[in-house]
Amino acid sequence: MLGRRYIPNLTAVPFEVTRAYFETVYMLTESPVAGNILASWNDALLEDPAEKAHLAAALLIELLAYQLASPVQWIKTQAYLFGAASVERVVEIGPSPVLCGMAAKTLQGAGPEDRQVSLLHFERDQDEIYYRHIREEDEAAVAQAPAVASLPETPAEQPRAEPSPPMSQSQSSTSPGAGEPITDVQLLALDIIQVIIAFKLKQPLGGISAQQTIKTLVAGKSTLQNELVGDLQKEFGTEMPGKPEDMPLRELGASIGTAGALGKCTQPLVARLFSSKMPGGFSLSSARGVLQSAYGLGPQRQDALLLVALTMEPAARLGSEADARSWLNGVAKAYASRAGISYAAAAGAATAGGQAQGPVVSSAEMDRMQKEQREHARQQIEVLARYAGIDLRADGRSAEGERARNGELQANLDSLSAELGDDFVEGIKPHFDARKVRRFDSYWNWARQDAYEWIQQTIAGGAVVEDEARILRLQNCADEKLLKLLDGSVAVLNASEDPALAATHRLATRLREVCKQALGGRPVYRELSAPMQPQTDISQTGSVSYSEVPRAGEPSFADYVEHMKCGNADSALPLLHMREKTEHGPWAYSPLLSEAYYRGLAELSGPGTSYAGATALVTGCGRGSIGAEIVRALLMGGARVVATTSSYSRTTTLFYEDMYRKHGARGSELVV
Repeated sequence: MLGRRYIPNLTAVPFEVTRAYFETVYMLTESPVAGNILASWNDALLEDPAEKAHLAAALLIELLAYQLASPVQWIKTQAYLFGAASVERVVEIGPSPVLCGMAAKTLQGAGPEDRQVSLLHFERDQDEIYYRHIREEDEAAVAQAPAVASLPETPAEQPRAEPSPPMSQSQSSTSPGAGEPITDVQLLALDIIQVIIAFKLKQPLGGISAQQTIKTLVAGKSTLQNELVGDLQKEFGTEMPGKPEDMPLRELGASIGTAGALGKCTQPLVARLFSSKMPGGFSLSSARGVLQSAYGLGPQRQDALLLVALTMEPAARLGSEADARSWLNGVAKAYASRAGISYAAAAGAATAGGQAQGPVVSSAEMDRMQKEQREHARQQIEVLARYAGIDLRADGRSAEGERARNGELQANLDSLSAELGDDFVEGIKPHFDARKVRRFDSYWNWARQDAYEWIQQTIAGGAVVEDEARILRLQNCADEKLLKLLDGSVAVLNASEDPALAATHRLATRLREVCKQALGGRPVYRELSAPMQPQTDISQTGSVSYSEVPRAGEPSFADYVEHMKCGNADSALPLLHMREKTEHGPWAYSPLLSEAYYRGLAELSGPGTSYAGATALVTGCGRGSIGAEIVRALLMGGARVVATTSSYSRTTTLFYEDMYRKHGARGSELVV
């Protein structure tokens, strides 16, 4: 049933029960199941329907299993679908049209010879999928649709955009006839929400259904969901309701109501669009002027149109003002289609309040008159300059040189943006600020304080708790002044005849001895933690709790290492071992590397490893991370550690200060 009808993400080749297909799967996965089948392959098995079904089931299971741990071959799959298979209709079944969006970008870059392919989503495009509209109904609908007037002041007519669901603004306005002004309406929160989501997901605006939730649209990507919620909170502030990711977009927009104007999220996006993609001289204010004079749009509708523009951002900076006006014309058409309006002639433009103006002069005539006035003034200035001996072109020549250099720099930036994307370029801007650097190196101060507090706690409590990690910490920080403090403590305790201080005396004496032995030595990192294992408990009521408990029979890290060196009943290989790639391709057990690995583990759990004199750069070492544990070990071994963080706050600073206080050794330094 699946033959030539199923394209696995693992292979990007249609499913077949053949020896060649099994060989392809084995080459990609080194699956032992596929290897065993190939070793005993017999073409006669394919003649038996039952045997062929068995092989097909085994192959399907291996494909799905290895798909979870292998790269998705989506590019190759698209190449087959739109190439060899000549697919003309794709229907995506999933929570959101993610694959449709990818396929659309692929087809856009295919060149002028690409075919027309329908990209449909089972939830978004039900009418098209189920052929609910027959051709006669479509023709009748087109015949009844209002004509859209030609848009003024545009160099070329753009291709007519396909109809898409109207923007929510159209609920409060009607399409004017020719010569009538377009009434300005308030900007609704739903319009902004849909644009922010479309922009973040890099999907067409028409693909963001108001019936869907943010959680559904991001398809389970929690990081992307959090970013979207953060952007919306930045845009709407305290107006945002709780749990917005679980609300349908229409309900979310209704709970916020009208927006009034672009907010703290969309304003910078619009400004960046014009600064990075429009030619010099065509600014945001220039565009607003065109939208009012040529299309009759008031401030609120201008904002709504600029939101649509965010989802139609040019791939690269436009070369001229004519190109910019042509692009703006396309955006205006897309907005008119969504909002259900048509544009009147320029003379019918509305004022910001939506009321018709009196007799007006066309913008083209006004530009002509202003140009004549400027030319007359320029001629007078040139006459006076020649009389005074002033070179009016000196600054101009200098500016032309700067403009040429700026053009080269801008071209370099545009090429980077085109190659890597604006998100990457924005993301690599440096955040470093030398004023925020924090250095922690006073190991001696924390060691003396720790030793003094430990002795005082013992005096107050009476009992001594054996803490090997704390003793190692003081041993790593031992110097002459710490030893002098311990000598003084022992001397005071020697002079006391109070039997309650005997335990304290033993502690102080032991600390003095280990620190004295450590003088002149190198600090070491030694793993003293107890090995743990995960434990999941399910109660009778069905509640699940997770915890970590000590591993049975392995009280120390050294015991754990010895246990891992042993094999099990199924294999003589160590439970933990290293493998290396052989000349023939597969990975094989490496006794040499495994032995080196266990020597390192034995050193960490035995005498310890010193990092004195070493300098390490560690990124991604926030609270609870593996990187933080690496920093801890390096500081214990006496290394100088440079740690980076993207979060600068008192909480972050105290986290790293506490880390150094607990683990910093003699000669170590933590630079954050």
